[in-house]
Amino acid sequence: MKKILYEGAEAKIFQINDKTLQKIRLEKKYRIKEIDIKLRKQRTKREFKILTKLFENNVNVPKPLKIEETKFSFEIEYLKGKTLKNTINEIKLKQAFKQIIRMHNTGIVHGDLTTLNIIDCGKKIFLIDFGLGQFSQKAEDRAVDLHMFWNCIKNEHNDLYKFKDKLIKKYDLLTLEKLEKLEKRGRNK
Repeated sequence: MKKILYEGAEAKIFQINDKTLQKIRLEKKYRIKEIDIKLRKQRTKREFKILTKLFENNVNVPKPLKIEETKFSFEIEYLKGKTLKNTINEIKLKQAFKQIIRMHNTGIVHGDLTTLNIIDCGKKIFLIDFGLGQFSQKAEDRAVDLHMFWNCIKNEHNDLYKFKDKLIKKYDLLTLEKLEKLEKRGRNK
């Protein structure tokens, strides 16, 4: 039953069955073959480790099932839902932000934190696609995630942007200072 659900610049996502997805990192012909193999292996392994750590720390992410480094792929739980972009409201925003805080408290940053990389499964909100994710305790990295997320909210769901100040108060002072600097840089362009 394997069918392609999504193809991006870095990977293809296949639905194996109604419980399992497979992510395969794509070969880049423009890279030297040995470097391409090394990068795809490292990125596949890192993303699977990130998902595993988040799952083990009760952050809502798809359950990691198995990895095949030599095939540059891994399998995860298939989540039936819609992107947060299509379902967002005040309650869903707060649920999503709770998962973002948990993710950051686990020492992981997303790298592409938008409402397209958050799935609403009805009763639960899940963070997905950690292809650009990193293990990081740096306030600057958390601030970059927050800056991207709130820019997405401001541009796509402006009526919900008013909740930003209340929600980000849960972050440490250093992260908030870094976020403020990022926002100022964006305004001064």
